[in-house]
Amino acid sequence: MIQSDTKGRILAAALELFTARGYRTTSMREIAEQVGLTKPTLYHYFRSKSEIIQQLLDPFLDNLDAALEHPETFLERCVDTMVGHRRVLTLLLRDTTVYSEEEHLATRVVTWMDRANGLLAGPAPTRRRSIRAAQALAAVADPMVLSMPIPDAELRSELLRGAQLLLADSD
Repeated sequence: MIQSDTKGRILAAALELFTARGYRTTSMREIAEQVGLTKPTLYHYFRSKSEIIQQLLDPFLDNLDAALEHPETFLERCVDTMVGHRRVLTLLLRDTTVYSEEEHLATRVVTWMDRANGLLAGPAPTRRRSIRAAQALAAVADPMVLSMPIPDAELRSELLRGAQLLLADSD
């Protein structure tokens, strides 16, 4: 098996274990066993659990950061990213140990949320507009923790519609 396939299998197994058992309580041994590797082989691909979580989170967070660079389509890009990475987002919303173990992560997420809220609220926002912007972000992210088998297209449509309704009500 080529290296990238093995890395992908490791990442998939780690995400499954992290969401089922928790980041802190999942061991490198358990990840190796889930993939059918020895622990030394796992360490050949990833030096630590921290490196695994970083590889799982970075594409999601990088896409959210990139969405901020497109104010006119920010909300749609944000929804697309969250739907496309729903298992990673679920991990971040359900398992706070990820933040305590990875200190830089909390700062990155809070900074992104502040920037996203500012973008949705607009320049010189009223309190109501600021509150609605925060509610719109929550309306997009929070439903991800529900374990409902909703097709991505339907989920995307409903999340976007709900967030847009909140923002429209703030004017």
